[in-house]
Amino acid sequence: MIHVESFCDDSTHANTYLIEEEGHVIVVDPANHIKVLQKYIGNRIVDGCLLTHGHYDHFRELEHFLRLYPNCQCYLHKEAKRKLFDLNMSYASAFGCKKIPEIEENRLVLFSSATKVKVGHFWVEIMITPGHTNCSSMYVIENAIFSGDTLFKGSVGRTDLWTGNPVQQKQTLQNIRSLKQNYIIYPGHDEATTLAEEIQSNRYLK
Repeated sequence: MIHVESFCDDSTHANTYLIEEEGHVIVVDPANHIKVLQKYIGNRIVDGCLLTHGHYDHFRELEHFLRLYPNCQCYLHKEAKRKLFDLNMSYASAFGCKKIPEIEENRLVLFSSATKVKVGHFWVEIMITPGHTNCSSMYVIENAIFSGDTLFKGSVGRTDLWTGNPVQQKQTLQNIRSLKQNYIIYPGHDEATTLAEEIQSNRYLK
């Protein structure tokens, strides 16, 4: 059974998640300071990194992270890759970042449709969830969903940024509502929740 650790070292940053089982780790959204990441990872084996979408506050430490763990690859939507290397589309410039990350192509694993992949020790189901951005994705591992900015506790991601689309978001939320299992939801910001709780109380899922 997986163990999920979440942390955020600044209120302006996204949540970073570590999914651990039997000494193996996957990192979701390396947004926080690299020393904090190292502390949480410790001596565990890093099997991969998952990016929920291409906004800077979610990949702020990706370059440093991949440099630190040279055998690790990052999984992301192909449209997220475009944002990764564009300071405006990723909103990196809005956070004061003026440097495009230096990441080798072979460190990135791109996808464009829903699929299930083996990432080292873990099976990961990838859900394509456009709305907040055209590259928004959710990752399902066992009974956990890492929802990025697609779904929050009591809310959803905004759609007025680059490639946001409220029509697509509405369809995405209908798809999420139709999921049969009561997953634990680990969002890109704020605290965790459950799918059942959000179906009951989140007005965007009505």
